[in-house]
Amino acid sequence: MNIDRRRRALALGAMALPLAATVPPARAADKYPSRPIRIIVPLAPGGSADTICRLLANGLAKVLGQPVVVENRPGAGGLTGLAEVARSAADGYTLGYSLAGALTVAPHIARKMPYDPFKDLVPVSQVIGVPEILVANPRTGAKILGELVSYAKANPGKLNFGSAGNATIPHLGGELFKRVAGVEMVHVPYRGSGPALNDLLAGQVQFMVSDITLVRSHIEAGRLTGLAVAGPRRVPQLPNLPTTAEAGLPAMQVSNWHGMVAPAGLSPALLPQLHDAIVKAMALPELKERIDSEGAEIVASGSADFGAFLKQESAKWGGLVKELGIQWD
Repeated sequence: MNIDRRRRALALGAMALPLAATVPPARAADKYPSRPIRIIVPLAPGGSADTICRLLANGLAKVLGQPVVVENRPGAGGLTGLAEVARSAADGYTLGYSLAGALTVAPHIARKMPYDPFKDLVPVSQVIGVPEILVANPRTGAKILGELVSYAKANPGKLNFGSAGNATIPHLGGELFKRVAGVEMVHVPYRGSGPALNDLLAGQVQFMVSDITLVRSHIEAGRLTGLAVAGPRRVPQLPNLPTTAEAGLPAMQVSNWHGMVAPAGLSPALLPQLHDAIVKAMALPELKERIDSEGAEIVASGSADFGAFLKQESAKWGGLVKELGIQWD
């Protein structure tokens, strides 16, 4: 009798093992996150991406119930930091927060890319859209865009324009401005928008195409001269600033955006969780009000929509880079 009972118990235990083995994978996504998350910003501290990402990180920490740490990894126009993201474990605990350039411009101008944005990274969400503003140091004496163009034409090569680095949208915007305005200016790349802004304020560079989030307060305080919005319409936060079309350069159209990416191989089950957390974080009053006041637009798109958007942006900037003849060693 005892032998029969042991045999039946062993048989029942063997039948239960496969059922038990199926439970952890089904619940794996529900356990995320169980430890701190880090977000790599591939640019220097103080720029618009760094500022917005830190706001988002605070919101995500509240929503997810775990610390969210922002790490700056500047270099090579954003390539250094995103390469680190691409090399990281695809477990949802390392994410990247990037501007447009390192994802959609650099692949068309860099001779050697350390990652493939469509193979080595997975799109999580386009977080915000950011209008671009043409700004100048007041020492140039230019009050309107036409005056800056006139000065640049009369003094070819004497004006410097700063950018967040090679392959960034501010860089491409400056090159486009040179083309449509018919002027010669010297590009000075920095390791992020923050250092570029500091030198613009100090007069080391005289002109910049910049995210509104970075320069709005300086325009309002008179530390910088706003010349035009490089988009189809004026922005409510700077209602007296004309568009580039109104200022006489309708072909000068540039916009920027921020997006979240993760290492390729991330579990598909984590993507909707991350997107839902971003949506909830961006809806927090303190975050929404701050972003609205900066002049940015909350997007918070899903992975599929962001992926399709990335392909569209890559095609657009690839064509423009070829037209402008920009190369990057």
